Amino acid sequence: MQCKVCGANGAEAHFGGESCRACAAFFRRYVHSQKLVIECTCLHRLPSSHPCRHCRMEKCIATGMTMCKVQGNREKNKVRGYYPGYLPVISTLPTSVIPKSCDNILRTVANWVDLDQTRKQLRGENFFDHNLTQVTKLSKMDSKLLWDLGEVIFSDVSKFNSFDKDSMIANFFPKWIIMECAIDYSLNQEQFQSFIGSIEYYKKCAHFYGSSMPEEKRLDDEDTIKIFSKFWDWHYSEIAHPIFLKKFDKIEYMAIFLLLLFDSAYMNISDDGVKLCQNIRKVILRELQGYQSDKNCSRYRLAETVDTVRLLEKAEGKLQEESVLCEFHNLEIDEDHKKIFQIKKI
Repeated sequence: MQCKVCGANGAEAHFGGESCRACAAFFRRYVHSQKLVIECTCLHRLPSSHPCRHCRMEKCIATGMTMCKVQGNREKNKVRGYYPGYLPVISTLPTSVIPKSCDNILRTVANWVDLDQTRKQLRGENFFDHNLTQVTKLSKMDSKLLWDLGEVIFSDVSKFNSFDKDSMIANFFPKWIIMECAIDYSLNQEQFQSFIGSIEYYKKCAHFYGSSMPEEKRLDDEDTIKIFSKFWDWHYSEIAHPIFLKKFDKIEYMAIFLLLLFDSAYMNISDDGVKLCQNIRKVILRELQGYQSDKNCSRYRLAETVDTVRLLEKAEGKLQEESVLCEFHNLEIDEDHKKIFQIKKI
């Protein structure tokens, strides 16, 4: 079998592609290279010479070789190296470790299929027609299903005490509600563009909130729309559309899910819980960085992905503002849902 990089005989599987041992060794050295930038030098070489390191590396990647399958150097005092895709903006990420795979994120993607089916059964066929009261009645079970997935992916999750677990769900769930709405918008953007601002859009808003009020205290549809439609408008313009423009794929969406679930930036978690979250997040960030590097994403892609978490924190504040108005106008909200939203977050 011929090497798909240089054409030499004796090719075999290396790092996900097929090449000779010489090209495999070159690929490994390139990944471990400490040079910040490696540019094409073919214009300065003789026509009869071999391709430059840059072009040879591109051929390696074209055969299917991936950087995440190269093991890190084992020298005890190794100088931290930089490779294409390295992002210095993430200070918590160990730069000396090159991820072998993104197994945990991939397992989340794989398990999400069954989880999605379970959640659809929980919500029923007519979930789109539910009002706010009906939606909030599902929060306790829905948040438990999502937490259970985290425990399937990372067995150490079982070590969190019950207080930390409740706090982490309260920290996570409101932001994930917002994120799922943004994902739905991203997957159906053309339909949403024609729906937002339409008569049907405002009718849906009036039903969602109005039918959740006690009959004797229900506002007329015009007032309901005036009070609550601004939150829908803000969400779609300030959150959903910016996330749509990022063009995330399912691996990146699942990475965001895990980063939200194991957010260590709250003071309502014990010190042991914070440390465990930080360790899990390092694994997620390392896997995500390796995945995006293999896809030859922009060197700012990881920062853009992590920044989505900050965007959702901003949106959570708006959601809390909406919750206050719902309470003021006597909307019937499930008690378990209230408990999730009312846990103290610092």
